[in-house]
Amino acid sequence: MKLVDSFDAMVARMTQRERRLFLVLAAAACGTVLVAIFLAMSAVFGSIQDEIDHGRTVMAEARALEPRYKELSDQKKAIEDAIRGNKSTARSLVNDLLKRQSMSSDVPGALGDTLADIVSFEGKTTDTPVEVGKSRKKAAKGKSKESATGIVQIEQGLEFKEVPSADLLSLLDQVEQGKEILFVTRLDLARKFNNMEHVRAQVTVATFQFQGGGGGGDETPAAATEASGATE
Repeated sequence: MKLVDSFDAMVARMTQRERRLFLVLAAAACGTVLVAIFLAMSAVFGSIQDEIDHGRTVMAEARALEPRYKELSDQKKAIEDAIRGNKSTARSLVNDLLKRQSMSSDVPGALGDTLADIVSFEGKTTDTPVEVGKSRKKAAKGKSKESATGIVQIEQGLEFKEVPSADLLSLLDQVEQGKEILFVTRLDLARKFNNMEHVRAQVTVATFQFQGGGGGGDETPAAATEASGATE
């Protein structure tokens, strides 16, 4: 009550002109406060709206990427299933291709007319466990280290002392285009000076096999295979 009485007394002592000025200042102060409150609320609601718009954009992008994600997931599963079902060694896979690839010209010492008749295989394979997200180190030849994924890359070396370069390229193209889990990891070529259309070649091919998660260090049949000639 004392505060109200003091305010009334102050207003009563004001002249008419002072009262008008006081009302103008009070209205201006109230207007300023209201404008500040409005701007603060606008900023808050604007931030909320921005977050909502961002969320809608992210959801729209996720919906747009969903078909591609599903496609990649299906491809990944198909590859995993193919690896799990792969029981063939790199040697047997490439030897099938070698038997089907005829030579376009004669090679000294050839036992027949296909690339299988002039190839020699390394006696042991190189088994490398596939570790996702980790650096890979090659295992010793003929030995298989423990793999967290259970998938092992098995490499098989083969050598041509002399082979028509066109036939070798045709073989490599068949490896690249084939549906089997087989690919080339190394290729060394040297031209034969006595026949510029022939080369000496060292090729390494590889396949993947599933040998069980965290499997032991037993040798696989592919790792223990001995070279006994160009054909089985």
